[in-house]
Amino acid sequence: MQKSPQDVLKDIKAKKFAPIYLIHGDEPFFIDQVADALEAGILREDEKSFNQFVMFGKDQSMGSVISYARRYPMMAERQVIIVKEASFLEALAKGKESKGNDDLKAWEDYCERPTDSTVLICTIKNLVAEKAKVLAVAEKHGVIVCSKKIKEDKVGVWLKDYLAQQGLTIQAASLELMVSFVGADLQRMAHEADKLVINLPKGSEVGAEEIERFIGISREYNIFEFQHALASRNIAKAQKIAFYFAENTKQNPVPPMLIMLFNYFMKVLQVHDLGAMSDAEIAKNIGVNPYFVRDYLNAKRNYPLAKVVRVLEAIKNADLKVKGVIGQAVSERDIILDLSFEILHL
Repeated sequence: MQKSPQDVLKDIKAKKFAPIYLIHGDEPFFIDQVADALEAGILREDEKSFNQFVMFGKDQSMGSVISYARRYPMMAERQVIIVKEASFLEALAKGKESKGNDDLKAWEDYCERPTDSTVLICTIKNLVAEKAKVLAVAEKHGVIVCSKKIKEDKVGVWLKDYLAQQGLTIQAASLELMVSFVGADLQRMAHEADKLVINLPKGSEVGAEEIERFIGISREYNIFEFQHALASRNIAKAQKIAFYFAENTKQNPVPPMLIMLFNYFMKVLQVHDLGAMSDAEIAKNIGVNPYFVRDYLNAKRNYPLAKVVRVLEAIKNADLKVKGVIGQAVSERDIILDLSFEILHL
């Protein structure tokens, strides 16, 4: 059967296990989360020495894995076989059957008659086609988990829920700050969020002070404040932040900053196209928290449509300069300062 990562995590807590798990997708965070939970949650510590085996697909063949899976546990109810990045299954899914149909037949036979006392877990860190036979044959007695990347505009929702599960709430501005700082890399986001979980008691609300103290994002000098200053055309504040970024390029690398600025002004462009709408409707259309809609409306007033287009062009040119495609060698420091000045004085 098909199950979400969240459903499998609930099953693990309830001690409900399937004989086969095939976990695949393009979001490694959920794959690792489910595989790690299965590794930790099926056997007791004193049972693992003789009954839990962690393998890597590149070092194994289908035959060797099935051979392990057909064994019986020692002094335990189950044995657990974990195959990380099961390349032999991925090859089958892509139709690359170098050994004819032998591997596929072995997989089909095992999935049809899995060993009751074995939990076989295979991960593939790529999306497998829904109609691939390796999934279809495993579905009858096993669980298929598809781990898809979440959209960038849903990262904030995910982070809020992740913290809520640990007993923390987060202010909207701080949520946006973390998303702007970290981006859509869930593994890195979870790592940063865990710093808050470790250092704050349950029931705490995460604000700018906590973000600065435990994650190291300055409340005054960050991309979120920079965008806000640009949106308001607050020249003094924007240039002050730009100079800080320019003098600290190691902590504030230019490429991700340009991506964030480009995405920000693309949303301003969308707001221009949307016309008259309620804040809630605008938030839904551009994929932001309603709390921040006023900021985009402010930018719309300060940057007419033609100027937004020129801003986007300026950001693209800055990106080309960073990559050395146009212009002579220019330091990241100068690129930041020039771009800030250009945006504010278009």
